[in-house]
Amino acid sequence: MRLFLIVLLALFVPNAAVADGTLSDKTGVHRHTEAFMAQVIDNEIQAAYRQLRPHLGVAAEPYDQSATEAADYFERVNERVGAPLAASHVRTETIGDDFHRETWLQKFETAAIAWTFTFYRPRDAWKLVGVSYSTDIEPLYRRDQ
Repeated sequence: MRLFLIVLLALFVPNAAVADGTLSDKTGVHRHTEAFMAQVIDNEIQAAYRQLRPHLGVAAEPYDQSATEAADYFERVNERVGAPLAASHVRTETIGDDFHRETWLQKFETAAIAWTFTFYRPRDAWKLVGVSYSTDIEPLYRRDQ
């Protein structure tokens, strides 16, 4: 399993980054993650990361390094399993008006990769504090009674 995660650095590194743009509502967050996934499906990994960069609530350098690592990783994935087919929204989770998490599934012919985006709202705008992807999709199953 490959997992790259920018861990809630905004909580540990004060003023690590200031967002150039604003995401004032959860609808905007969803639109941005949807746009990110559209670029990922088009194999534009670096561009996908760049479009979320203005909304960072974490240090830019580790985020940019994660983008480079993701681009390299997905190049190898595409060589092994082919191009991505589609993306589907799996779930949205929130903790009050403070944290918002969007989970998406990137689908391939013989594999799937889960992407998770975590946003934090310290004041009036949502800031991206985590992006991760994983081949472990087991946690995406719901345990309904």
